[in-house]
Amino acid sequence: MQLRQSRWLVAGLALVAGIWTQAARAEVNFTCSSPYAAIPLGEFVKEFPTLINSTSGPAQVTLEINPVLPVGWAWQVCQTSTGICYFDTEVNLTIQQTVRPDTLRFDFFPNPGAAGMGYLQVTLKNPKDALDNAYCTFTLYNGLEDPEVQWDIDCSDNAFFTTTDDIHEFHSAIVLDNPLEDMITIRPAANLPPEWAWQFCQTSTGVCYFDEATVPITIGVADTIRVDYFMMGVNGEGAIDLELFSESNPSIWRRCYYRVFRGNFPTDVPEVMNGGATAASYAQPNPFSNGTSLHFQLGSDGHGDLAIFSADGRAIRTMRDLAVPAGGFDVAWDGRGDDGNAVPAGVYYYRLKTSAEEAKGIMIRAR
Repeated sequence: MQLRQSRWLVAGLALVAGIWTQAARAEVNFTCSSPYAAIPLGEFVKEFPTLINSTSGPAQVTLEINPVLPVGWAWQVCQTSTGICYFDTEVNLTIQQTVRPDTLRFDFFPNPGAAGMGYLQVTLKNPKDALDNAYCTFTLYNGLEDPEVQWDIDCSDNAFFTTTDDIHEFHSAIVLDNPLEDMITIRPAANLPPEWAWQFCQTSTGVCYFDEATVPITIGVADTIRVDYFMMGVNGEGAIDLELFSESNPSIWRRCYYRVFRGNFPTDVPEVMNGGATAASYAQPNPFSNGTSLHFQLGSDGHGDLAIFSADGRAIRTMRDLAVPAGGFDVAWDGRGDDGNAVPAGVYYYRLKTSAEEAKGIMIRAR
């Protein structure tokens, strides 16, 4: 099973996730659009409908919900096909194959007499694969205006291979889509060899952190989040994940993944990957187990060829004459070669070429 997730940090973009089961090859499409809304005081309920559907047989998913709500608010999630509503923070669901998509409905019951903001953080999981997740946050403003903050972070530079270096820095630029100040809460999760150390820092303030922190976004200040690895001369592989969300609008929620490999790992870039990219892209999840989703950001529409290469430069999967739109879009890769067989664990490269642009990146199959 694989979950695909596209970037949905700006209003009007839809989150689309897909799940595949390895045995039955069932695909589940999960779409949560319009992830935040504002209602006037006096209303008693606000619904956030979320389409979900399996394309080839029943599929099992686990839904985890973290409610962050003012006192006096309540919530529930209901599956339309069964008519069952849940109040638990973890729910196991069966998604059937149907002609018309099923709906998961996330309901808020705010205090109609008091202004406030609350949100539900939703994680959709594959019970058989801990790396296979998709995320969505629903935010409700009750008697408050939508703050209209919009920002993003470019963490596409997220993998580093070395045989000798003891320190490496990743620099991820924060991009403001409109001139409004905000605060970003950053929650780190690190999985490193015991001898290694790490930190993340905000460039504009010079402050470094080792645990959850809230950092400011200042209008007119070019800023980055820097993630530092300290490897202490010890070979191994490490993972640092950052979860970032807006304090003003928690539906602006981003995850960044940083990987370092020190020692006997392939470090030579295949010749087919030489030359600079002209368009942004990233893989998510990365590393992955069963499959991943390649996100591209192009300046113009057209057609292009997507190729996936092994570490030695062999093309193991090709998708020719893809119709590609301008802006952001996703292409799913199920972790299989052109022969239909699953590729082994290791390092892989991807390249999308159109007549005007080229996007490249690296990804790691963990198992």
